[in-house]
Amino acid sequence: MTAEDKLAKKQKAEVTRRAEPQAYFQPAVNICETGGELIVTFDMPGVSRDNVDITVDKEKLTVLGKADPEQAGRPVYRETRVGDYRREFTLTEDVNAERISAEMAAGLLTLKIPKAEKARPKKIQIQAAG
Repeated sequence: MTAEDKLAKKQKAEVTRRAEPQAYFQPAVNICETGGELIVTFDMPGVSRDNVDITVDKEKLTVLGKADPEQAGRPVYRETRVGDYRREFTLTEDVNAERISAEMAAGLLTLKIPKAEKARPKKIQIQAAG
């Protein structure tokens, strides 16, 4: 083995030892607003309810979904990709992060984020004059 071969082998070994950062897919998200809450739906196919982690730290909402393993076999043709999901949002003072609720069904995660009382629409009563 030549010195060049040894050097190339050493460089290759150093490259393979470095840890690759975890790659995530960004799930497609829909956000709807009602008078009292925001409804956020995440499309995360292949993720079961037990493999979803939702955290709120200060004003950051983070949703992680770990995809279930694929079925056995060697893919012959593929148009879909399977992997883990991650999405982050910054929450404002207009929402009540303490009361966020979540539901998961058929790969669709739904978060209901209530608006803070100060951000809800208010109806003003008109007083009779006189």
